This record gives sequence, C-alpha cells and structure tokens, in this order.
Amino acid sequence: MKTIMMCLSIVLFVTGCASKPDYRPAKNGSVGYSEQKITDDRYRVQFKTYSKSVADAADFALLRSAQLTQQQGFDWFVVTSKETFVESQKLQPASSVSASQQRQVVRHCGLLTCDTYERPSTEIGANINMGHSNSRKEVHSILDIRMGKGPKPNQESYGAQDVIDNLSGKASTD
Repeated sequence: MKTIMMCLSIVLFVTGCASKPDYRPAKNGSVGYSEQKITDDRYRVQFKTYSKSVADAADFALLRSAQLTQQQGFDWFVVTSKETFVESQKLQPASSVSASQQRQVVRHCGLLTCDTYERPSTEIGANINMGHSNSRKEVHSILDIRMGKGPKPNQESYGAQDVIDNLSGKASTD
C-alpha cells in the first residue's frame, strides 16, 4: 500500500512539473485566453496561467492576438496597451499519511509446550517533506491591440503569421 501511494505521488509530481502551461480558451476565470471586442479593429486579449515564467503569459497573449488577427481577416496588429499582473503563491511541501493493519503470528515456547496465537498489528506512518517549498505565479497578461490589413505600418507592429510561426511551438493545445 505504501509503495503504491509513494509511486502514485511521484508520478503526479513529475507530471505536474513537466507539463507546459495550458493554451486554451479560459472558462469561468480559469487559465487560458480570452478576448473582448472593443471596435471592429480593436480587441483586448488576456492570457492567464500558473507558471514560474512571466514570459509564458506574454508570449501566449501575443500568440492569441495573432490568431485573432487572422480570424478577423487582418494581416498585422499593434499592441496599444500592455499590462502584466503577477501573484505569487507558496506551495506547501508534499506530505503523506498511511496506515496498514496486518495479523502477526506470535509463538511462545516453554520447556514442554508452545503457545501460538495471532494478534492484530497496526502500522501508521507519516511522511513530511521539509525541503524548500516551491513557489508558482499566477500571471495575467493583458494586451489591447489594433489590427490592420496590408503592409505593416511601423516597427512596433507584428505580422500575424510571423508571430504564429514563431510562438505556436510553445503552446500545448492537447
């Protein structure tokens, strides 16, 4: 029982550490992207994630802006306003408690006879990890964008296809 619980805990921990931030539509305030139409060519794009890197949220907000630009029939976009909010959280160290009950056979022998009987044996264990606690960040990246068609107007504008080509590899859409 202890071995199974320990293996399961390790698998869940490693899986959680190795996973990429989720790139998906946000539902009910969860992680992911959302957008709000302001005018025909202006949108507010937000990406929320739990990550150790603030850059992930910024990159995914840019990626969503590029996808939205193409979906609306435009070629490029300009970021007119950018805000980033970070809220750090300390994660508690992992701990586990286990209990098992077995039957123990006890034999007492004297000079002439032996007495054999069974008695219950209970084991209770606790594992508390006193190592350094990890911290993770809830990061919100909010972009106001203006979209356009044709050649890019200046150096501050982004080509939608260029952004998609360069940033889509970071997104896990599974």
